[in-house]
Amino acid sequence: MNSLARTWRALLIPALAVSVPLSIATVLVFRWTGGGEFLDLAVNSPELLTGLPREVFDEIVGPFYLAVGIAAALQVLGGVFVALASHRAVASDLNGKTLRGGEVSALALRRYGIGLVAMLLVVLAVGLLIALGVSMWLVPVMSVGVPNAGSILVALVLLVALLGPGIWVAVSVSMTTAAVAIEHLGPLASIRRSMRLVRRRWVATAGFLLLVGLLGGIAIQMIQLIALPLAAAGGGSGALAVASALGVLTQGLLVAAISAMYTHWYIDLRARREGVSTGDLG
Repeated sequence: MNSLARTWRALLIPALAVSVPLSIATVLVFRWTGGGEFLDLAVNSPELLTGLPREVFDEIVGPFYLAVGIAAALQVLGGVFVALASHRAVASDLNGKTLRGGEVSALALRRYGIGLVAMLLVVLAVGLLIALGVSMWLVPVMSVGVPNAGSILVALVLLVALLGPGIWVAVSVSMTTAAVAIEHLGPLASIRRSMRLVRRRWVATAGFLLLVGLLGGIAIQMIQLIALPLAAAGGGSGALAVASALGVLTQGLLVAAISAMYTHWYIDLRARREGVSTGDLG
């Protein structure tokens, strides 16, 4: 938290540079694909969806899935840049160097191509493992007739077991972008580096990631507690615009803060394994 207090100004520019155009692009994607129609029905008139024939429902929900997929891809593209900027800002701060937002953004852009390739490889590997686990899980689940307490318990245990490889890989490669930004490694080398660092601290790393996710979830809920009543009380487009702007601003800073926390854990892993000092952070 002290580190974030020292570096938030440097993280503000890259966070806004990503979150603002990303939010606009997401709105446009849902509008162009027609995915917003399904979302509007699901939120405002869910009873209309329950009575639709399967063919009609699939026709309506298809654009929504397409929009979600495109939005998720945009999130990855923007998230890599913010993560690289956060890693570099925190590492420089611990090394006694104060960087400005423009400097952090320039350093992140230099490593963006490598970081993007590394992240795409990570997403592809984890996604395939999880998809394979879910597919294998669906075979026995779909063959069961009327579920009972015993079958539900077996299904949950089987799901955790089949998702295990994907979860293991996801935690093992969680330090990849930090290795790209701080050690200037290539895509495959940074993935291998992350797996070596996490290997002896996998359980602790998984716990740390869960804690960061919990903190991020609490922060999102706090944002909604402020933004949603503001929009509802205003009852107009002006209040909604203020609430949306608040969400965009805090979203970018939240992603940067989470990446900054990852940086500290990456440095902790290196310190335990290699005795790294702040002078080794560049």
